[in-house]
Amino acid sequence: MKLYKITKDEIMETKNASPEDVVLVLNEESKTLYVYKGEKSISYNELKSEALYERILNQFFNPKIFLIKTLDVKDEDHLDTVQAKNFILSHFPNMKKFWTFYTLKNIFLLHSFRKKIKVFKQYEKSRIWRLRLSNTTKIWYLSILNTIVLLIVVIGLFWKIFNINNLSFINFNNNTINPVGWEYWYDNLRLYFGFSGVILACLFLVNFIFVIFPMKFPISPSKLKNMTPNLRGNTTKIQKNQLSSKKK
Repeated sequence: MKLYKITKDEIMETKNASPEDVVLVLNEESKTLYVYKGEKSISYNELKSEALYERILNQFFNPKIFLIKTLDVKDEDHLDTVQAKNFILSHFPNMKKFWTFYTLKNIFLLHSFRKKIKVFKQYEKSRIWRLRLSNTTKIWYLSILNTIVLLIVVIGLFWKIFNINNLSFINFNNNTINPVGWEYWYDNLRLYFGFSGVILACLFLVNFIFVIFPMKFPISPSKLKNMTPNLRGNTTKIQKNQLSSKKK
């Protein structure tokens, strides 16, 4: 077996690996290739993943490729898969030292945060962030949140306005307006508008995130455009076949 590490520019043979790497294990006897993406490695977007897949096929001449999701050995694992997992683990460093050093890097150098920012910069091409920010379920949750918050604000406003009936604004002895009642009502209304303003500002920020990061199609428009004529052609053929069968 041979171990390879995927770097930025090439796929190179290596003797050392870590959970921050994407590694390949080549079984030359069975011509099988195992791919393992370390749990702390950077996630690839669709375009980079497709390019990487082509690089793997070109370099290893179209082998049988299997993905290893975890290095934990399971009962249903094939013997070759178990050997590949153990082979990767044998090239890992001392894990206690690795995780200690990794935690220190996160605390003092913001290592994980900087990696997430790097992936976030590829938002337009990244399926990961699109799923996190703008999937249909979260947009539905956003609609529910907007409805509930606006309903509470409107109900609260009407309650404050109609609460004027509970205050004595008119002095019936001399038919004059009681300024104390007006000041009390005005102070409560001003406090309510301040509280509502904070809530609406937070709601605005949440909605603004969805404006900045709109939901994307799961397939690029160019690919969809290329597929459309074929789909139309197939549809036309199906319709013609259906019509001809009906005539018969």
